Amino acid sequence: MYKKTIFIILSCILVLLTACQNTQKSSKVIARSFNTATEIQKRMLDKHAPKNVLIYSNIEYLKDPKLGLDLYQPENIEELGLRPTIIWIHGGGWISGSKENARGYFKLLAAQGFNIVSVEYQFAPQVIYPNQLLQINRALKFISKHAEGYHIDANQLYMAGDSAGANLASHYAALLTNPQFARESNFVPAIQPQQLKGLILHCGIYDIASFVTTAPDEHKIIEWGIYSLVKAYTGERKDDGAFLNEISPIKHLTANYPPVFISGGHKDFLTETQSVPFVAALKQHEIPVTAVFYPESKEPLVHEYQFFMGLKASQQTFDQTISFIEQFSNLDASS
Repeated sequence: MYKKTIFIILSCILVLLTACQNTQKSSKVIARSFNTATEIQKRMLDKHAPKNVLIYSNIEYLKDPKLGLDLYQPENIEELGLRPTIIWIHGGGWISGSKENARGYFKLLAAQGFNIVSVEYQFAPQVIYPNQLLQINRALKFISKHAEGYHIDANQLYMAGDSAGANLASHYAALLTNPQFARESNFVPAIQPQQLKGLILHCGIYDIASFVTTAPDEHKIIEWGIYSLVKAYTGERKDDGAFLNEISPIKHLTANYPPVFISGGHKDFLTETQSVPFVAALKQHEIPVTAVFYPESKEPLVHEYQFFMGLKASQQTFDQTISFIEQFSNLDASS
């Protein structure tokens, strides 16, 4: 099944390379390819999902545009009381995806005694940076305001994301904990830094300028796709290196940045070009970081490997994620 998934993804990429279109049309082609792969991923995850989880779908957090979020909770949430909560930002290259793509994974996390909130946001190029971050900010404002009614401990929040979602989560954390960066970005965070206890980042992009300049050297087959994604998200500013640095989380770290759990597969070029340098930057700023990589693994740890729960490494990463949350949460206070 994993080999079949990889084959489909590579086949889609080959189709992409034949396209010479504008950003709007290119994004549609790539989005269809991404959605094909994530649909397979979703079905595989559903097989591992527990049944005893409470789900509240499409809770509206913004009216214009109309956007919602999904809440996953342990079935005994009434007994548990206020619980730490993971706010998950889904991936999809900023141009595709769904808050339901990893629903099976969210059920697994909820079964461990946590709230999971999966956030919907608009896609590029119809809506470009910084609108996705502004919408996530509104979602956090809604969550914080209505926390008690949903058994959410608003003082024990974790932001999480995969792929482009990891970029958005790590970017938001930089805005939240670096006041100068927030002012320069004309961004007013809806929550306080002390509310965010940690980040959970998978297969992400943390240095967009490097993403543009180094990824094609590693894998020329996806050069066109990378350029198209960045053009879509930035509003055609792919070649503006100064701007790309301005919107890269790795450039705005401070000692106040929250603890980070970060992982990536050894068959994903983003691990060496993005995740490993980000870990080095985190350590340079003395930010607590739990880095989970498997350089010697014999398993096919491709992009988004963490969602393939039939893999031993994916199960280990899941277990270490739970340990990370427990380490930085006051579970006695939230129980």
